[in-house]
Amino acid sequence: MRSISLVFRRGPAPLFVWPVAAAVVAALPLSLPGPVMPPDAAFTPWFESRGVSVEIARQPSGPAWIRGRGTISAPAAKVAATLSDFEHYRDLFAPGVRQANVLERESPSSARLHFVWPYPFPYMNRDAVVRYEALPRPEGGFRIAWHSAPGPKDPKEGTRIERVVGETVIEPDVPEKCRVVYTYFGDLGGKFPAWAEEKAWREEPVQYFRAICRRLGLPDLEKGDR
Repeated sequence: MRSISLVFRRGPAPLFVWPVAAAVVAALPLSLPGPVMPPDAAFTPWFESRGVSVEIARQPSGPAWIRGRGTISAPAAKVAATLSDFEHYRDLFAPGVRQANVLERESPSSARLHFVWPYPFPYMNRDAVVRYEALPRPEGGFRIAWHSAPGPKDPKEGTRIERVVGETVIEPDVPEKCRVVYTYFGDLGGKFPAWAEEKAWREEPVQYFRAICRRLGLPDLEKGDR
């Protein structure tokens, strides 16, 4: 969305963190030029977990792009409505999101939100202001896209993640099912050990699909890794 999410594992218990600037020259929100999503050919298969196929597009330097593909047992319109219910994003992505407050409703299909993600000690919490837009796709289905869009009077807490960008594409499948493709830029908001980055990137797409299923009252995704 980042709605963005991360997972750091320290010891036996996971700590969930759901995560995902130029000078301000006006009182309007600033849409930051974010990283450009790589072409599909840049994504290579990485692993599969709980039925979610995860791909990665590593960059010459900096964070990678991550993509998760899977099927959800609900109509595309119902999944899109859940992901467009911005006022309840904290509930959707709990327990990893500490705050997800709507700052501005620009239209029925778009909004700006202030996120705060709790990071484990000794790291400071991360935050971001993100603009979301949810629209039907001409070829069918829906697309929810997001990018950083901070304003000069927006709240701030902890360390700001400046580069939050991604999209979720929802396509109808067989009746009562839909295909979901979730793509995001894996900026964690600072420098972390390689093991922490890799675990965060691996867990994020799977947890995203699990969160949608929980919100819709569907059974959890079955365990199983490849």
